[in-house]
Amino acid sequence: MAQQETWLIKHAVTGRSFADSRKQTLNCRLESADGVFRFMLLELPREAAEVIVRYSGELNVFRFVTPENGAVVKHWYYVTPESVQYDDQTGELTFEASSEIEYRPDEYWGD
Repeated sequence: MAQQETWLIKHAVTGRSFADSRKQTLNCRLESADGVFRFMLLELPREAAEVIVRYSGELNVFRFVTPENGAVVKHWYYVTPESVQYDDQTGELTFEASSEIEYRPDEYWGD
């Protein structure tokens, strides 16, 4: 089994999900350089992208990475509101985050 990733874009932390790769096909890419994480979502339905842009000041992105032979690693990103942009012509939604919290649930529980 290859590494798997799950993506969630949520309103605040416990709010509703705007995009969830467990429930819909999401073409997500992530690039990072100099402490900035740049997200690109391709082929996102226009309605979903418009809602994400509307709530750009209250977005969190969660990425769960499950390696082939390992425990899940969770990543939590705080979206920089002014970076959220949707290109109606290409259907690409882009945004950035300047902070990431990475945690490994298996390290919190003792045997």
